[in-house]
Amino acid sequence: MRKTIALLLLSALLSSCLVIRAGEEALVVSVPGPGAYTYYCRGGRLAVTYLEDNRVRIFYDGAFRVLTLTDTRPRFVYTDGVYTWEAAGREGRLLVRGQVADTCSY
Repeated sequence: MRKTIALLLLSALLSSCLVIRAGEEALVVSVPGPGAYTYYCRGGRLAVTYLEDNRVRIFYDGAFRVLTLTDTRPRFVYTDGVYTWEAAGREGRLLVRGQVADTCSY
């Protein structure tokens, strides 16, 4: 019980955290806060802007793409149907039409 309360207090202090409670264990998952991040990928750099309305904007393949949050477990998944950005902590991966295009971290 103390562990759960401590995790809830921690998540309240850190606006970029989400608490997921599964059974008796609580897990704090890091969520990038609103703002622009540069991820370093195998194929180069990927600019990702986390917007405040559960969307991200990425610059990939010469154009900006706006993706909407569709899932939060076990990763945060944003998609527009063609492009998918999956993020967990400082790691992420970009999928194009369901195929992994790149793996990244910041």
